Amino acid sequence: MPLSVAIIGAGPSGLTLARLLQVTEIDVSITIFERDVSPTSRPSQGGTLDLHNDTGLAALKKAGLWDEALKHLRYDGEELKIGDKNATVLLHHREEPKSKAETGEYARPEIDRELLRSMLLQSVKPKIIQWGKVLQALEPNTGVLTFRDQSTAGPFDLVIGADGAWSKVRPLLTDIKPQYSGICGFTSFINNVNDEYPEMSKMIGRGSYFVYSDRKSFTAQRMGDESVRIAAWVMKDEKYASDVVAKYGKDEDALKQEILGNFADWSPDILRWTQASHGFVAWPLFELPVGQFWEHKKGYTMIGDAASLMTPFAGEGVNKAMKDALELAEALEVALKSDRDIDEAVKNYEQAMFPRATKYQQCTLRNKNALCTENSAVNVLVAFVDMVAEEMGYDLQKGWLAWVPVKTTMYYYASSRQTLGQSSKTLRSLFRR
Repeated sequence: MPLSVAIIGAGPSGLTLARLLQVTEIDVSITIFERDVSPTSRPSQGGTLDLHNDTGLAALKKAGLWDEALKHLRYDGEELKIGDKNATVLLHHREEPKSKAETGEYARPEIDRELLRSMLLQSVKPKIIQWGKVLQALEPNTGVLTFRDQSTAGPFDLVIGADGAWSKVRPLLTDIKPQYSGICGFTSFINNVNDEYPEMSKMIGRGSYFVYSDRKSFTAQRMGDESVRIAAWVMKDEKYASDVVAKYGKDEDALKQEILGNFADWSPDILRWTQASHGFVAWPLFELPVGQFWEHKKGYTMIGDAASLMTPFAGEGVNKAMKDALELAEALEVALKSDRDIDEAVKNYEQAMFPRATKYQQCTLRNKNALCTENSAVNVLVAFVDMVAEEMGYDLQKGWLAWVPVKTTMYYYASSRQTLGQSSKTLRSLFRR
């Protein structure tokens, strides 16, 4: 009898896992249960993602999807600007030539979330996905699933929660629930930015432009269709963004005024991002505690956001999710090919995943905490130094690096550029008078 596996959720982690299990030579029966009624029932799957060599890209290569992925990966999307409310660019990482970027150890090409999901969907057998299945209950001892439409499925040998922040599998493994991060925002799009707003398009560039000041943030990200996704982040009550969107409904002009009221003294060049946007969506951010884990339970496990939910301020969420899928698939493959205990393989996956997830969560929390400071643009760049050092395998507190004031140098460099930007803003305002 094949190993029967139920995957709850057809997002990047669930679909990556299904594809990886399909391409192995193991005897496994896979069923994905997805709450969406069809692949196109949600008009937008979100923004753009940067995939990393040892996580997201590694999973695509192992899944046999590298050639297909190259049709969609945007290496020019690696361009990154970090600035402050005066539109002073404190850091500008320019795009690498594609020939160099594709072979670079630290390459992080962009791909639209919607394109990634579509590619993964096309790579799995359509018959394994059951759409419109909202999980309501799990029978702990048998793995039988009950859905909102009163249908049931199972029993299954292994149920895998890949169902995101509000996972229905998680309560079976732990009492810990996601908590509001203290940050909420509004996402929107600018469609014909190249033709209608050429100066804005040039300002944003080919990749991402992140702006931080006063415990607030604006982000702009270039999408694969040349549109730009805008997000405005504020530290407000959990329901603030949702209440504002509900209050103004389709009156986008009034909605924009409400949003921009939070950024009164910011550069007009940045505020125009929201003024030119449409399609506003409220987005409160939730997170699970750093280092969260659960006691292993036979027949159940989790991957992705279901296992370790983070805010998006380190770009690790989907990469971590795809790495989870890669490691769990490899654990199951080794166990089945060597006639080892499947439950022990799942337990070993969890024990390896927990510290890896903790590392990503700590990095994300460090960036989030830097954002939540008055001098956030400078503090985010200092946190950025730690993130880059960790990715390259360096510990700034040990050896000769402990004697090199790398973070202090970054702090004073960014502060000096910020001061020059403020002076330029003051001079411009005087001349306008």
